[in-house]
Amino acid sequence: MLAPQRYKSSINKAMTRKYPGADIGSDHVLVLAAFKLKLNSKSKAKSPRLHLDLEKLKDPNISETFRVQIGGKLAALTLIDNDVDTMANSLKEVFASTAEEVLGRKRRTTQTNEVLDLCDKRRELRNLSSEATWP
Repeated sequence: MLAPQRYKSSINKAMTRKYPGADIGSDHVLVLAAFKLKLNSKSKAKSPRLHLDLEKLKDPNISETFRVQIGGKLAALTLIDNDVDTMANSLKEVFASTAEEVLGRKRRTTQTNEVLDLCDKRRELRNLSSEATWP
């Protein structure tokens, strides 16, 4: 019995039986199979997490700017006639947008000073070896 690999685990039992009423015009034997398909729930796509550069908050000027901007945006919100969900979403949006504006995203530090020093040393050694081979 031919079935895609994806559905092989769903086949419970397969057997051959002759069905005289099946007129299919072929020399193949009909196959009866018990098939139980197991559905998986579709996973939700997660939104990418926002990695902020929180080290900038140690600088007093930047932290004060952050506080002032948050205060200004929170004062502009009207929280009186809203339900809890909309208030929570608006607060979350205010904090996220202000943090991204003031702090920015965190950058990956893949090249440290140690790695850069090793690259410089390798470059010097390569230059020395190439000078030694030239006449």
